[in-house]
This record gives sequence, structure tokens and C-alpha cells, in this order.
Amino acid sequence: MKRAMLAILLGLIASATFAEDDVEFYTSQFDNALTAVHRLSVLRIARDAELQDAGGFYAHALSRTLLSYPNLRSNREVDAADEAIRLITDELTEDQTDTGQNLWRVVEVFANPLVRADAVMALGKVGATDLLPQVVQLLKDTNENLYFRNPIAGERLAYGAIDALAKYKDASGYIPVFLAANGWYSERVKNKAAESLKEILEDPTDPLTEMVHGAGYTYAEKLLALTAIEQNEDVDEGAKASVALAALYEAWRGKGASNDARMRKELIRMRKLSIDMISRYGTEDESVYPLLERSFRYGVDVEEKLGAVAALKKLGTEDAAKLLSSFIDFINNKLERGIVTDTDERFMRALIPALGSTGNAAGRPVLRQVVALEWSYGVQQLAQEALENIGE
Repeated sequence: MKRAMLAILLGLIASATFAEDDVEFYTSQFDNALTAVHRLSVLRIARDAELQDAGGFYAHALSRTLLSYPNLRSNREVDAADEAIRLITDELTEDQTDTGQNLWRVVEVFANPLVRADAVMALGKVGATDLLPQVVQLLKDTNENLYFRNPIAGERLAYGAIDALAKYKDASGYIPVFLAANGWYSERVKNKAAESLKEILEDPTDPLTEMVHGAGYTYAEKLLALTAIEQNEDVDEGAKASVALAALYEAWRGKGASNDARMRKELIRMRKLSIDMISRYGTEDESVYPLLERSFRYGVDVEEKLGAVAALKKLGTEDAAKLLSSFIDFINNKLERGIVTDTDERFMRALIPALGSTGNAAGRPVLRQVVALEWSYGVQQLAQEALENIGE
């Protein structure tokens, strides 16, 4: 009986080419269809007919399919409704922002993750900006792997959200898409996220700086943001130096709270990258000096200490010269007490030329002390050369 009814329906539709209003005809046929399978058939034929000005028809079909979905009982009917939604979302056009609420209802009500992902993508396509916060939150949730019981569903929803946010081109979507590009997903999803970043925002300085400063991000995420800023050619050097200084502060602020070995390593990496960026780009912000001093005096990594010396050499200011002098004085005192180490001598071989390169007279007393103490010939020669650079 059902097959006979479907055959009659299809025959009526096929003979309807003479209808004065094709959209009105297909809307009537859709509303009179008794099952989800029959409604899907009407949608397929309407799509193939390539109706003009059919936006209202598909918006209406979306609303009706949503209304009928809770009452479907058989798998065949549910599958037909799923396919109907996917067809409808594919046919919706950019000017149909009024479909936004219904598309979001699909995300909330339907079970099939592919259908939900298509609905999310359609939100971006139709430009339903009132639903932008929900799409952002959806991607945040999938980034946090809240779909751990069904990671495939999480991946599909994430892909849909990333696609939508790329179409929205709103700065609020940048951070969740950035984190998705570095998240737990498969390469397909991560690549989609990485490719979408440029579409969302040409210059990512503001959101990435927000990550470095923000209390809601892990140090691993802050390090990712700092690395991304350093590698982005669209970010100017002044902005890079400013973010590096903020990251150095954050990394030292987090040191005392970390009892986790992995986090300690992340903090060291963050400080080293920050110092390296400051060394290359420079800064006129005086808050850099106590941070570099802390890295030299209390950093546990030799390369971090040497990086701080290199940064002070690059800055070359009177404050830099005074700090370098204090470091040399500290190691001179260790030599006098007989507790100097091979590492200390390595530091001296970096500190003395750095101080000499500043050309600052504040360095003379400590360099003369180096010459007077029982340092190795090589260290004393470096001190003599530094004094010549400064000038008597």
C-alpha cells in the first residue's frame, strides 16, 4: 500500500512541470506526505528540479522535519529524517539567517553527529550571527574532549564548528579554532582548523596575547600561543617583544605553583623562548630587567641563564650594564671563596663580552676586579678586551 501511495505521489510530482507556482506545489506535496520517507522523496525531486527562489520551501521543510522528528519510531523513518536535514542544509542559502534557531535545534535534538555537524556548518553559511556564541562554545566543549565516550561524534561536531567559524570570520572564534589545530583530533580535523585560522583573522596578535595573559589557559596553551606569535610573519616585531615580555612574567609567576615536572619543563621552555624573542626584537619596557635578573640568578637551565645574558647584551642599556656587572661581581665573590665551578667560568666567558659591548663605564670596576683575581688567562683576556671596548 505504501509503495502504491509513493508511486502515485512521484507521478503527481513528475507531472507538475506545468504548475503555476512550483514552490507552492512542492510545499503542498511535502506537507501532505504521511511519512518521513515520503517527505524525503519530495525533497529529492525538488532539489533535482532546481527550483527558483526555493529558500522558503527548504526553510519550511526544516521546520516541519524538526516538528515530526520526536514522533518517529522506526530506524527507516529516522534515517530518512536524517537525510532530509542533510539535504536541506545543503540547499539553504546565505541570506537565510532566519533559519538559525531551527538549525541549532537540529544540533540539540538530532542524534546523528553527521546531521548535527551539517547543521552547524549551515549556521555559518547562512550567517546566523546570533548563534555564534553557541558555535564557539560547542567547539570549546569538543576541544575539552567532552565527547570522550564517542570521540568520532566529537570530531564530526568539531569539524562542523570549525567550518562555521571560518565562515563567520569573527575574532571570537580564533582561540577555539587555534586550540583545535593543536588538540586531540585526527589530522583531518587539525588541518581543517589550521587552514581556517587565516580566514577568521589575518593578524592574530590580540587573541594570542589574550591566551598568554589569560588565567583560563594552561601553560602548555600559553606556550603554544607564544610560539604561534613568534612564527607568524604578519605580527610586527614590537608586538612580538611585548607578548614575549608578558610570557616571561607569566612563566615566572607560575613557577611557585608548580609541583608537576611536566609543567616545570613547560615553564622553562616558555621562559627560554620569551628571552630569545626579547634578545632578537628588543624592548624599551623597564620591567624586563628584574625578569632577566631572575632568569639568570634563579633559572635552573644553563641555556636560560645564557639567554638572559644575551638579551641584556642586545638591550645594551645602562640598566643592562649594571645587571651584567652584578652577575660578574657575584661570580668573582665565588672565586674568592673558592667555590667557583666550570659552569661559572662558562658564564664569565659570556658575561664579560656582553658587558664590554654595552660600552658603559659602570662596568669598569668589576672588570678590573676580574683582571686582578686569579681567573684563567682566557677570562682575564676577555676582561682586558672588554675594558678596551669601554675605554679608560
